[in-house]
Amino acid sequence: MWADVATGFVGVLGVVLGVVVNEMLRRRNRIESYSARVFDRRLAIYEELSAKMVAARSVANDVMTNPIYSGEERHEIMSCVILDMAGFADKNALFIDSDLSAHCVAAFMGAEDVFEMPIGAEREEAKRAFWAMDANAQRMIREDSGVAEISKLFKKINKPTLSSPIIDRIRELRSASSKRA
Repeated sequence: MWADVATGFVGVLGVVLGVVVNEMLRRRNRIESYSARVFDRRLAIYEELSAKMVAARSVANDVMTNPIYSGEERHEIMSCVILDMAGFADKNALFIDSDLSAHCVAAFMGAEDVFEMPIGAEREEAKRAFWAMDANAQRMIREDSGVAEISKLFKKINKPTLSSPIIDRIRELRSASSKRA
């Protein structure tokens, strides 16, 4: 009699365990089937975000250095850039990290004030701060999109020898810059 109960118990336990394992595998397969589509969509959005950052950087540089604009025109131009970036971030909030989108929007705030600063250390520091914010945004876009990790993987696989006097100098400057930071 106890043998029949034990056999029944093992049978029920096997069915329950089978259902649980099946459900776990089904969920895992569903996640894997969506992940490729989500990654592709996300990569396209990050690619567009990076392109927007490059275009905005060009506009900001012009606003910070070109004497033809009045203070009001500078403010108007940068407001358009910032609102466009914020609109893009809001539209794609499902895919773009909220901290990164906030940084990308904030990176251009204050660029309109740089030209009006007195020539000297304060203006140069404001420009350096702007360029640092921009560089951080591009780095974070590469990291959060997965492109940085994929590039590392490709370098491990391909083992390219990327060396030239220019590349060597860039590496020296990066190394010196990271030691100062």
